[in-house]
Amino acid sequence: MSPPPNVSFEIQVLTDKHWVVADFANDEAKARAFADNLLQKGNHAAVRVVRDRRGLDGLHTETVIQEKTAAPRTGGPDLSLAPVKDAPLCRSLGDFYGIEARLTLGRMLRKYLDEVVVSPSELLHSAAEMKRFGDRGTLLFAAIDRISTLQAATSGEDGKTRRDFLSRMWDEGLARARKVAASKPKTPKTLAEVLKGVEKGGDEHPYLCLSLMTLRLLETRSWIGKLDTILGWAAEATEMGPQAGSALALMDGIVADILNSAQLIQDLLGYQANLGAALCSLSDLAEGTGQAAKFAPETFNGLNALFATGVLVEGRRVLLDRVARELGGQNPLSRNEPKQETEVCHKVMHRLVGHRGVLGEGASAEAMVHRIAHIHAHLGTLGTVQAVELTLSALSDGVRRVQFLLALAKAPMGLAMGRGLVDLLSGRVLGAKTMNEWVPARLGPPERMAALAAANRSLLASAELDEDTRRQLASHVDETLAAYLVDEGVIEKIDKPDDPLALRAIRLIKFCGSGVLIEGKSLNLARARVIEHLRQPQFEEKFLASVPKPSEAEKHLREFHRLLVETGFR
Repeated sequence: MSPPPNVSFEIQVLTDKHWVVADFANDEAKARAFADNLLQKGNHAAVRVVRDRRGLDGLHTETVIQEKTAAPRTGGPDLSLAPVKDAPLCRSLGDFYGIEARLTLGRMLRKYLDEVVVSPSELLHSAAEMKRFGDRGTLLFAAIDRISTLQAATSGEDGKTRRDFLSRMWDEGLARARKVAASKPKTPKTLAEVLKGVEKGGDEHPYLCLSLMTLRLLETRSWIGKLDTILGWAAEATEMGPQAGSALALMDGIVADILNSAQLIQDLLGYQANLGAALCSLSDLAEGTGQAAKFAPETFNGLNALFATGVLVEGRRVLLDRVARELGGQNPLSRNEPKQETEVCHKVMHRLVGHRGVLGEGASAEAMVHRIAHIHAHLGTLGTVQAVELTLSALSDGVRRVQFLLALAKAPMGLAMGRGLVDLLSGRVLGAKTMNEWVPARLGPPERMAALAAANRSLLASAELDEDTRRQLASHVDETLAAYLVDEGVIEKIDKPDDPLALRAIRLIKFCGSGVLIEGKSLNLARARVIEHLRQPQFEEKFLASVPKPSEAEKHLREFHRLLVETGFR
């Protein structure tokens, strides 16, 4: 129940032994959640919520209703290795600089990297940082031992052989970095200076480019500051044209490294009501459609704009990997309001599963099954098929269910299900015979038709299905769409007899090329109506005569012929 208008809440933080107001709220639950979020970020020693009640006499009464203190930090920073379950097999020094190796390094050395605020790319391209890491007690040897054990289990090699190889590669990488440092390169301030410094780099161009970028980035010991520097370079790159394309790809890798830090993600997103909301925000950011939350830095907007351009391929992957890991994990999606756990889960699922596919593909689909199984743990141990069925029931329409199953087929869980998953998918597709079983009626006809067309394309593109199954299921979707066109009189509504012929013809041809129809029965229905018009005697004369403004008649006829060619008519 909402509080009376004479009650408000202050969220206060302890700063230099004084309580300072961080924000105000009208809702007690939101105030408590916001205070908890501030404390979890670790930037404040204590937080509290104060209820301010204004009496009829105008006087205010303040009551502390929540006060929490952060756990004290004892000893030095915890620089132990984080657990990793697998590691990519490295065969040459070049493999150590690849995205897979850097992400593994970032996860395993997370505590150390966050303590020194250095990304894996910076670590591997700076002789000083490599030496600094090597001098941290037994950390380097422990890391090599951990990775060599994982790699040996994958490759079948002897563990000692792997350890010796990794140690040798580390030494070679350090020697390579020292060679660059010995040339005493000038620290660049702009992307133009970076590119000028590597003009004669030859085969070493990417390494030298990253080495110069690292010199500049190491001057900033904050993740947000590093991102701001990269955003500045990216802005330069847009003005420089194609010559900056390779540099943008290198910047993408550094951004991916930085986004691998959970600490950075918390700072970047600002206030989030719960984990579910944070996962939706990360998904939006990965697609360049994010909205900055309260207390989010301006960096969020710049990064979101860069994601929207599509150049941050590796950065997008890192964000979506984090979404999948968190969604499939054990942490509550709605910690402060447990009763909303299922609702928040469904919201995240519908953010990831759309009519055109699943954001994060197989990893996201499998994570949803794990989350649903966790939510329904009260039912006892669930089999995979049961958990998948419960996940399907949580999705709102048939197209989303089909897209989910197609994505799950790419994941280890789906591959393990084998024919069982194919049978489940076939049953869902063939059992839906009307548009209402595929897409809810609340959506408009264009959205409903586009959803079915997307499902058809996804089925035909699924490498996990055999060709006969793909064709059978895709054909059924096409037949459903064709039946919808006939039952709803869609083509008749577009081709109104009372409208001028030119308008009718152009509308029809645009409908054929709109992408909401399927190459097959549904598209053929619309094409047949166009051909019917084209075959009538003196079509062009009638077309020209029907244009309201005679001076524009030829222009519209040329446009019509252009559309004919674009949509495949001859």
